[in-house]
Amino acid sequence: MRKILFVDGCVRGRERSSTYQVARAFLEAFQKVNPQDQLEEVELLRQKPECFTGKEIELRDQLLREGRLDAPLFDLARQFAQADGILVAAPYWDLSFPALVKAYIENVSVCGITFGYGPEGQELGLCKAKKLLFVTTSGGAFPEEQRWLRGTGMDYWKALCWMFGIPDFDFLWVQGLDLEGNDRQALLRQGMEQAAQLGARW
Repeated sequence: MRKILFVDGCVRGRERSSTYQVARAFLEAFQKVNPQDQLEEVELLRQKPECFTGKEIELRDQLLREGRLDAPLFDLARQFAQADGILVAAPYWDLSFPALVKAYIENVSVCGITFGYGPEGQELGLCKAKKLLFVTTSGGAFPEEQRWLRGTGMDYWKALCWMFGIPDFDFLWVQGLDLEGNDRQALLRQGMEQAAQLGARW
């Protein structure tokens, strides 16, 4: 049995979010093929992880010095590290993703839990997951050659996968939902179909 972690960064709320609809299509297809696997969900809009400022950093560093990796502050990091597969869903937001997603990343990036260092100082990924899928949607659309320039968080999550030792990174980006002349519902259905195909073979 695998443990699949769904990180829901759809800050408009599940009822309104196009990104959530695409992610849910993936999960439904995945669960249909893999009913034995366990799904854990982190809904950032409800959980609201805090950004790290001075006091949080001091507390984190103190706990790490004391070897207290079981402290509640590290609950999200331990959950992330122990997942066998991870789905992250967040909308395109100012060339990246919403601030709650960045706050979540700060909470899961813990030396000794999700990453560490070897004897020569080399960075070591400590996460169990073999794959991570990042799902995003955007109102605009961009040429393929501008994909990385425009951000969307894909390059960020790809780099995090390297840091955390997750070998397989993939993304699904549904574009152009708000452009005049585009059929929003048709594009969304197409994106959900792509997500379902991914979920069925993930």
